[in-house]
Amino acid sequence: MSTRRRGDERGYTLVEFAVSMSVFLIFMSIATPFMFSQLQGALDTQERVELTQNARSAIRLMTRELRQASSIIDTPPDKPSGPNELSFGVDYDGNGVLNAWNNSGAALEEITYYYQGDTLFRGRRVGQGVPLATGVTGVDFLMFGSNLAFDTNGDGVVTAAELDTNGNGKVDGPELGNVTRIGITVDVGESAATAQTYQAQVFLRNRVI
Repeated sequence: MSTRRRGDERGYTLVEFAVSMSVFLIFMSIATPFMFSQLQGALDTQERVELTQNARSAIRLMTRELRQASSIIDTPPDKPSGPNELSFGVDYDGNGVLNAWNNSGAALEEITYYYQGDTLFRGRRVGQGVPLATGVTGVDFLMFGSNLAFDTNGDGVVTAAELDTNGNGKVDGPELGNVTRIGITVDVGESAATAQTYQAQVFLRNRVI
């Protein structure tokens, strides 16, 4: 009895298999870098979206809290106020006392925003806080006043330089009592050159004088 296969039942030869594998490997060597490039691009896009969302959320939170601020503070040293950090009090419960530490379960009423590494934090002091935004390349807080008695150049804008009445190069101590507006700038991105900038102007409604 003959065991010869019919023509349509013929299998692959070793040569045909080797050629097929070679073609497949060539295709994969071309396609794999493209697929990885597309995947990396998608991951980078997702990361940028998350950084953007975090920055916007941070700006909204800072704007909301600063509008209610009853004071800007710079003492003790771990609760500073300056170009890259800001400490302030908010009397949430209206009892006239700022709760500096919420260990009693009460709301934290002395708040510090500060920038370390590539992260913007919110906490009760520098070194203790929760991240508000990551991928941060810069944070700036600009102080302004509304009392035109300090408007030495007569341009209608009371700047930090004009609020610095003791001439030490910063607004501090009793001078902070004349601050009624804060400009916030947060830069977010992989580097300073490619960062996106988010800004807000906040009037301290409990401090307008």
